[in-house]
Amino acid sequence: MKTLNYNYNHNFEELKEFILDNHINKAKNVLLQIFCGKFHVESISLLIKNIKVIIPHINIIGATTSGEILDGKVYSHSSILSFSIFEKTTIKTYFVENEKDSYTNAQNLINQFDKEIKPKVAISFADGLHTDGELYLRAFHCYDKELLVAGGLAGDNALFDETIVFTQDKVLKNGSVVALLYSENLQASTQFNFGWESIGKTMIITKVKNNIVYEIDHTKAVDIYSKYLGKEIGENLPITGVEFPLILQDRDLLVARATIGLGEDKSLIFAGTLRKGERVKFGYGNINVILNGGEKIFQQMKKFPIESIFIYSCMARKELMGNEIEQELEPLNSIAPLCGFFTYGEFFSSIHHSTHELLNETMTMLTLSESKVVHGSLLRTEAFENRENSKTLKALSHLISQTSEELEQINHTLEQRIKIEVEKNQYQNKKMLEQSRLAQMGEMLSMIAHQWRQPLTAISATSSALNLKSKLNKLDNETVVSLTNKISLYAQHLSNTIDDFRDFFKSNKEKKEINYDELVSSVLNIVEISIVNKNIKIIKNLESKEYFFSYPNEIKQVILNLIKNAEDILVEKKINNPMITISSTKNILTIADNAGGIPFDIIERIFDPYFSTKLEKNGTGLGLYMSKTIIEEHCGGILSVTNNTSGAVFKIIIN
Repeated sequence: MKTLNYNYNHNFEELKEFILDNHINKAKNVLLQIFCGKFHVESISLLIKNIKVIIPHINIIGATTSGEILDGKVYSHSSILSFSIFEKTTIKTYFVENEKDSYTNAQNLINQFDKEIKPKVAISFADGLHTDGELYLRAFHCYDKELLVAGGLAGDNALFDETIVFTQDKVLKNGSVVALLYSENLQASTQFNFGWESIGKTMIITKVKNNIVYEIDHTKAVDIYSKYLGKEIGENLPITGVEFPLILQDRDLLVARATIGLGEDKSLIFAGTLRKGERVKFGYGNINVILNGGEKIFQQMKKFPIESIFIYSCMARKELMGNEIEQELEPLNSIAPLCGFFTYGEFFSSIHHSTHELLNETMTMLTLSESKVVHGSLLRTEAFENRENSKTLKALSHLISQTSEELEQINHTLEQRIKIEVEKNQYQNKKMLEQSRLAQMGEMLSMIAHQWRQPLTAISATSSALNLKSKLNKLDNETVVSLTNKISLYAQHLSNTIDDFRDFFKSNKEKKEINYDELVSSVLNIVEISIVNKNIKIIKNLESKEYFFSYPNEIKQVILNLIKNAEDILVEKKINNPMITISSTKNILTIADNAGGIPFDIIERIFDPYFSTKLEKNGTGLGLYMSKTIIEEHCGGILSVTNNTSGAVFKIIIN
């Protein structure tokens, strides 16, 4: 095979002369790739029509670009034509208009393929603004894991307005095209050079749908760019985002995702799929790494038979490196004829690992040869030896890389230390919770003993009455039934009290459907008699019938603590007509007293651990601290306190 590249200056007569002089029109199997920097449908259609007059049997695929590559040089707003003439390879082209999701569009394209024979190579171009390249390539992977797919997403010179792809039969504003190469003799290989490195903190994708990212770290995607890269970057998305892609972490192959669109809701459209929970960092182009990577690829290519090289490279590399981009390309031109274009996303296949990846910020290479001869010994290396790299850019790239690595290490160390401290705090909180529960248990045992006195006295009196009537021979069946029923009733009351106490302190971390009224009633079953016996009036305005899922025993512990605190302060201050008011409406429970309120100078501290106004009375200072921990950390609610004209008002809110 051989490839002849041509820079078309819109003079068709000169192009016609080039075709005839090189006898391209007489070749049987010709693939023409067209990379258009100046483009509109009419001019592309006319060019194709004129070429088909000279070469009726020609196969054409093409795309609009964000820069063109020819013989190691970079162009803008040019039209590059690459004629590949094969001797032992047949070619077929297909197209599809995009109507559904990218995976389905690719399936519709693949369904047109010849079912009898499998191709060796697929060169494909797809619309650059509406195609999710990852989903697109997934369909090719399902079709044939061994198929080598190259190409990329069409560009439009960073206008992000309209891209075009085409074959010899159709020009499409929103479509996909492919050229399939069939041959037993075709030698094909792929290479890629990345060179983007991650910088800054690790972030989490928190809201996403396929390639549309709404939130990163629970913040609008656009605002994340403005926050970390500056207001100017955020205001000029998506174009500025191409130079600062998201680098996907925790993958065998580092993959970048570049922005190609901006939503009105501050969402960002990326060239490929991102997933919820995926870890990402911002990326930057390390010029030194890029150029060194290019040199390694140059050396690796000596191992392969190569007659043609096609480059599909990300537009961000061109924007980042400027004229220096040619230092990455020019040496490759010494191997074989070279051309290609700058894309909005690159298709890459590894035949060794049977993978198909959408890459961003990457230079991908497809090499083809119908000969098995390796010309490695003839390759020149002068281009790399004589290149003039920018020392300033290399130094800045190294500085950013080293600083990012050190910051990442510091962050990792801090994360580990925070994790250890959190575990310590969790252990300490658990111990304090147990201490608080033990203190409450002691108080409740006293209440239970108080409640038991009355039924025990009644049982004793009833049994004495039975004994007396028996000795006086005045015991009849009716009396026996009546008195024994009373004893059973008193015994059941004692049993219920024990059950309430046991359930209250049962360690149960299972969420249940509950409401405030049931929780308050359960607590008052244990403590109400003790409080009322101290002449404290309990006013209940329980109107909430709405159920929610939470931990009932933990919430009951908080309710008990708030009621007991109110009881203690009312008794301590000897309030006339003492009252505790318990109210519930929807998702709010309020417990208030009329003890005059909490002093202003301590109200902000009452939820602090070990802060207590009862130290002289064996107060632990853990009750309110653990109550707030339970409601806010365990149950996801809010516990707050305010003063009204009568006293303190504690409010629990659980959604």
